Amino acid sequence: MKRYMITSALILLILASLGTFYAYGAELRLPEYKLQTLEGDLAEASKLTLLGSYVGGKGSYPIEVSTSGSKRSEQTFSNQWMKNKGPLHDQTFSEFKALYKEHPGFMRGKMGTDGYYSDQDTLIFAKASYTHSKDTDQEGTIRWSIDSLDLATGKQVRYTDELTDSVQYTNVIDVQKAGSEIHVLTNVNRVNSGNELIDMVFNAETGLPIHSVQVPLGKPSRNDRELQIQIIAEKKPTAANSRVLFLVTESSKRTDNTVSASDTIPTIFSERLFEYQYASGDVKELPLVAGAEEENRPGSWTLHSLERATYTTMHLSEEAVTINRYDLSTGFAHPQVTIKASQLGKGTISQAQVADGRIYLLLQTGDYFKNNSMPIIAVADITDGRILYQGTPAPVKANGRPDDQLDDAQFLNMTIMQ
Repeated sequence: MKRYMITSALILLILASLGTFYAYGAELRLPEYKLQTLEGDLAEASKLTLLGSYVGGKGSYPIEVSTSGSKRSEQTFSNQWMKNKGPLHDQTFSEFKALYKEHPGFMRGKMGTDGYYSDQDTLIFAKASYTHSKDTDQEGTIRWSIDSLDLATGKQVRYTDELTDSVQYTNVIDVQKAGSEIHVLTNVNRVNSGNELIDMVFNAETGLPIHSVQVPLGKPSRNDRELQIQIIAEKKPTAANSRVLFLVTESSKRTDNTVSASDTIPTIFSERLFEYQYASGDVKELPLVAGAEEENRPGSWTLHSLERATYTTMHLSEEAVTINRYDLSTGFAHPQVTIKASQLGKGTISQAQVADGRIYLLLQTGDYFKNNSMPIIAVADITDGRILYQGTPAPVKANGRPDDQLDDAQFLNMTIMQ
């Protein structure tokens, strides 16, 4: 037994060493890049990181490029195995970096970005899980657990509750605090009956369950139709918000006996937007933002977001991005903003994001799978569409690579630190 243990240890050590050798050796040979300003203020791109791959020579190496330079974006095998940097080490939301630093004990072992809430007094994390019964004829159990940290005293408590039911799975969508109540919005998926949204309400002082609310979002108008529910919760995972939105689409019911790929595309009959208020439990229908009827046009798609009281839709195609914003507290519809690809250069829009009053766009300037044309990054003001910055990744150090390999990089994604 001892001999086998020694052999296993040696194998792991060799693998770790090889991973480190190949990772760092490859990293030393990669060209270095940096966002180069074409026009505008470089500071506007300070929160942006381009994600892509260097494909020059042999192999492909994930890299990321920002205003400060470039680096490999994947951890080596040895780093992943030897160091536990936390499931949210590579954060899009800067607040999690602070949470891990300030409350390491509370954050240890917590996965994902859903289920958090924080204010000046309290940090909360909630999760829901479903356990199947060993007897297939019996119902299983949905379990909720809530971890609450008093930021002033450091006292941490856990509250739990459970419900006997028969479902496929459950997960927490949003957590909010309204006065003395903690609201845990939970998605419950049932076999052959779609999703249910349940607001589990707990007493913030005692942790005892108060009541639950099944959010009423209507039913299909016919038996051959179904409802698809898109949940639009607060964009910043730990931020307080008194509301959550639901985009409810009625479509033809999908069946298992499809003949072709086109049969899997459901027919859309209607779309309705609802707002749920946590404190009161009230649900009201909201007007759809102008232009929403274009959402299902082939070759285009629409993204929805909620940030405090502002509901934003971003309609994307290769030719343009259109932004609509609606103030839920006042009912005011902001002026529509459209940015065309032709304003940025010759190419097609492959991605766009909205964050902190800015629109971030990624313009592919050529057939990047053939000639690896460098993309253009643009940052615009969300209020009027003014272009505040344009830039492109550019090599700044060859690190021994020949000149004809310096542009052998593909950048297809971007992240925005929020």
